Amino acid sequence: MKLASYTLSLLPLAAAWTALPGQKSSVLGRAPRHSTSTLLKSTIEAETIEETAETAAGSKTFGVVNTRKLSELYDLVVIGGGPAGVAGAIKAAQMGRRAILIDKPKFEAGVLPNGLDLFFGGPTGLFSKALRDAAKGTNVEAMRAQSMDNDVIWKQITNSIVGLAMRNSEGQCRTLQTYGVDYLQGSAQLLGEEDPANVAALRKFADDLDDPEDGIRSIRVSKTTVQDDFVGPVDDANVLVTGTKVLVATGSKSTRLRGIPFEESHRIFDSDTINLLGYLPRSVTISGLGIIGIEFANIFNALGVKDVTILVRGDVETSAKKLGMDMDVANVLMKLLTKSGVKIREATTVEEFSYVPPPGADDEYIKMKLNDGSTMETDLFFAATGRYPVGKNDDAGLEAAGLEVADRGMVSIDKVTLATTSKNVYAAGDVIGAPALASTSMEQAQRAVASMFSESSDSDVCQDANHDDPLSIGVWTIPEMGYYGLTREKAEAEGYSVVEGTVGFDQCLRGRVFAPDGLLKIVADSTDGTVLGVHIIGKEAAEMVHYGMALVKARTSIFEILKTVYTAVTFHELFKEAALDANSKLDFGVEWQEIFDALQGECPLSYDDDYLREQFEMIDTDGSGELEEDEMRALFESMGKPVSKRIIANLMRLSDTDGNGTIDFGEFKAIFDKVGCVQED
Repeated sequence: MKLASYTLSLLPLAAAWTALPGQKSSVLGRAPRHSTSTLLKSTIEAETIEETAETAAGSKTFGVVNTRKLSELYDLVVIGGGPAGVAGAIKAAQMGRRAILIDKPKFEAGVLPNGLDLFFGGPTGLFSKALRDAAKGTNVEAMRAQSMDNDVIWKQITNSIVGLAMRNSEGQCRTLQTYGVDYLQGSAQLLGEEDPANVAALRKFADDLDDPEDGIRSIRVSKTTVQDDFVGPVDDANVLVTGTKVLVATGSKSTRLRGIPFEESHRIFDSDTINLLGYLPRSVTISGLGIIGIEFANIFNALGVKDVTILVRGDVETSAKKLGMDMDVANVLMKLLTKSGVKIREATTVEEFSYVPPPGADDEYIKMKLNDGSTMETDLFFAATGRYPVGKNDDAGLEAAGLEVADRGMVSIDKVTLATTSKNVYAAGDVIGAPALASTSMEQAQRAVASMFSESSDSDVCQDANHDDPLSIGVWTIPEMGYYGLTREKAEAEGYSVVEGTVGFDQCLRGRVFAPDGLLKIVADSTDGTVLGVHIIGKEAAEMVHYGMALVKARTSIFEILKTVYTAVTFHELFKEAALDANSKLDFGVEWQEIFDALQGECPLSYDDDYLREQFEMIDTDGSGELEEDEMRALFESMGKPVSKRIIANLMRLSDTDGNGTIDFGEFKAIFDKVGCVQED
């Protein structure tokens, strides 16, 4: 089936659409611009509609499993079809286990006639990433100059988004199929160990277990479609699925603050319902300066929305620090947002939504009263106020099945194995709380499955991971942000003495020519140059941060970075420029390293302060308190550690901080302090 024919009944997109080759464009039967209750309609040729209907009829192929398969025991049953669920199911298959994944589509509007769920296997931010990509490739101003209205422009954009979503979900389904993982669409409810259905299932599969005491867990799946060998497809079925282990990966939902009329879903959106946005807004107001809010502010601005405002309950600095951002990077971001026309209002909240236009009132605006007494109008309001784990979902029945769930819905787990408090049940992803990122969710799911099925003698890298390891962060603004490791503030709080190396993107050739807006910062330990953190904003920052992560994890020094040869005309050259900047702020920079290597080789013992002064004064026969080059050589020889003339000459040159051509005791001792040859009293 053609992509365009899918999109006709897919999302609640209103208005005109651009015709396919050989078809007539029409806006007859056009839905209200802000409607989310009416699917996109079109008056394309009747033959095309009939062909689409015939192709779709009885052709559901995704999310359907044969009842014969469902009646057998699985090794793993996964609840949830996000990144964590898919990764866990594949990991089980890679370990030779039989697995099934059960997932309820987020939105009925996102399911195609063949059963393909456009959101399956994708992260929460899939829509924003796709919209960002579309924004970068769509010149809205040029399209408007050609007399295209916003509805036509938005249709072009959504076609692009739907295409990307289809490729992702189809790819995930193919991967599951390749590994022999079953995928069943439906609403899953985990049953307790003592539930009669689970007890009956244990009796049924007792012979399949090495020890019946090991137990099994059953999941009741409702509102599903199954394939029966005798009667064919059975819709709206209820089935029982049983496995030796269960992985809960039910994800998270948008936090909905009181006072926001989310029922007015045609104008008021959260980070879930924004996926169903059906029009290009004239103006946007975003509540919250978290990653989601920042990304969408940037994206809407790139889509040509002239009036984009972010309301921040507190202040920018506090919000940035909560996200772990370096303040220089945050300031560059705020500067770029402001320069592009995005308005940021600190200490501002909405006190009251005094008027939300009804569907069809396309020319009217939402009216809001703010906490400072002023009023504000907007076409679209987006509440980017965080997300919460869905462990308390009654449909999933986690608490009733014996899982310990916190008030905000976070499932309690063992940080090593990711086992929950309920036998044979594990959890991963957003449902176990922070950091709630797609990348970490996948790693957690793989680690959980490794814990389930690795024999005692097996070695699996997933089992050796540290649950609390720091994470690399990517923020999909335009340009991107990426950061890993410590900021200066956090490093100093941990007791480090640090220097920072900071360069603009225009400090490398590629940046100067193609993307001058940006900044790269290295936070380094001032004692030995070890890289403690990397913070980037600029083109491809979310890719480059992985190299920064490797530097931090390997405890690489800025001196090693300076020795590295980077490919010319790449953004990675910025790492060397930042290392040079950090080096310039060290008391003993790269120019000292060869000297220190020589001295450390010549100085295996530790000398205390008194011994050094005694040797110094013995050589300082004139009592001036200053040593010349020959005297310095004699001093090292008196200590039984002769040093070459060239080393002494350069040591004198670099140590002579007051420029008088000689070395005093303080300058001399500083050298030994650095190379670790002084034994403190």
